[in-house]
Amino acid sequence: MEGLRHLAAYLYDPDAPLPIRPDIKDGACLQSGCHSIERLADLELKFTKKARFKHGPHFGDKALEGQKLTCDTCHFKVTAKEHFEVPNDICFLCHLNLERPILEVATEEVVTIGGQAVERISFQGRPAINFNEGLSKCDTCHEIPTRSLQGQLSAEDSKIRAITHQSIKEAGVACEGCHFEVVQGSGEVNTGNVVSGGCLTCHNRSDELLAKAGDGKLMHDEHIAKQAADCFDCHTVIEHRHREDHLDFVREDCGLCHQNQHKYQKILLAGIPVAEGIRTSEHLMFKVNTNCMGCHLEKKLNRGHAVRTGAPETCAACHTPEHKKMLAEWRDRLEDEIAAVVEVKQEAEAALEAARQNGAANETLLEAQEMIAAGTEFLEVVRIGNGVHNKKYAITILDEAFASLEGTIDLLTSAE
Repeated sequence: MEGLRHLAAYLYDPDAPLPIRPDIKDGACLQSGCHSIERLADLELKFTKKARFKHGPHFGDKALEGQKLTCDTCHFKVTAKEHFEVPNDICFLCHLNLERPILEVATEEVVTIGGQAVERISFQGRPAINFNEGLSKCDTCHEIPTRSLQGQLSAEDSKIRAITHQSIKEAGVACEGCHFEVVQGSGEVNTGNVVSGGCLTCHNRSDELLAKAGDGKLMHDEHIAKQAADCFDCHTVIEHRHREDHLDFVREDCGLCHQNQHKYQKILLAGIPVAEGIRTSEHLMFKVNTNCMGCHLEKKLNRGHAVRTGAPETCAACHTPEHKKMLAEWRDRLEDEIAAVVEVKQEAEAALEAARQNGAANETLLEAQEMIAAGTEFLEVVRIGNGVHNKKYAITILDEAFASLEGTIDLLTSAE
């Protein structure tokens, strides 16, 4: 009946969009005289100008989280010009559903370059991140060029080693090092809101229902196996195309290069404990929900670009004129405290080196190293996090640093 309804709608107005996507059973596509699984399985098709395709890997029940794909998972009526089509977006949703290669999830590996061991970050073994692993492997669809990437080389430059995609791969350079901008979007599930879309297109609002939206297997069991929904009824689109500016996508995403930026400032403002049993205190501004932009209202140049920064005038604007000199007083006090801790740190490091020279026990040396490391970390919280973000707690943390470093000296002195 559904098919007859769509046929009637098409005959009435061939250019009108179908009211809903019809459910086409595989048997209709694979009947005698139409298509054959055996013929399609190993047939390589030119899907686009730059991409090839084979049906074979998509047959069976391992193509998508154990789900058996049906013909109309990918093929469906999009326009009146084609019998059935496969929109590129369908391919990208499965093959390019990548996580951001942020520094926090990178691993470190040692590779040999020019006969020397070099330590560097890597996303190898992470197919959900690495462009060239798992379902996202570039040569699944594309033929990788073999020509040299050095346009300045001529055929006579035989002494210069040509740099190709193959040599770059052998050197362990990740594809996202040059092609990060070709993928945009992550295909996240749109659960919808009170006015549109997502789960709420078909379901009534329910906290229990929305809580299950992240269970990929359950969602695919209910919507793919039962052919109850299209991919984009739930998922947002992933784009895959060449872009002229390949730098902005990296330049504007701080987390790709910087790990856990401004963590020390947050520790100070929120009064997050840095040691067991430490006396913490939230900053008053944190308690009233003030974020960075509430106080950082002055624009300054830093290394050639403008940044937001705090200023005494900002304090006075909300508080009293007397608050204008408060920031300078806090900075002076903290600089004195930091200088005192740095001096003790240098004394502790000198004591540790002397203990090494005098043959102190390894257990003592290791304990001293750990105490110096702890004291240094406390110091860095205040020095890098800028103690004025919470002067009271910053002083407490510096006291912890002082105690740890003084304790190191006492430990090494008593072991002599």
